[in-house]
Amino acid sequence: MAVQSNVAVFGVIQNAPQAAKAVSRLTSAGFSTSDISLLSLSIEGLLASMGIPASMVQRYERCVQTGRILILVRCANSLEIDRAHIILEENGAEDIFSHAEPLTGTPGIERR
Repeated sequence: MAVQSNVAVFGVIQNAPQAAKAVSRLTSAGFSTSDISLLSLSIEGLLASMGIPASMVQRYERCVQTGRILILVRCANSLEIDRAHIILEENGAEDIFSHAEPLTGTPGIERR
């Protein structure tokens, strides 16, 4: 199945050590550090500008406001999307969600 480039896979992580472990696993699995972002500030406007559904924007904003971290993984194909989902799930991510919207040049994303 062909997938649009720049699909974003999101997952909510409980804390910084858990996020670091997830990022380590993602990079070990072949994801570039430039394709992984950790979002921990006000994200409502950013996600809305990316075309994320309002219900998901509100859910993720509430998570970040309570101190959790949103991980965004940019994926180029179905295999990467599946791999990102599995790795995030194995590392304790919750509310994992994929969104097929171009992300290049999206302002406000902290790249790690």
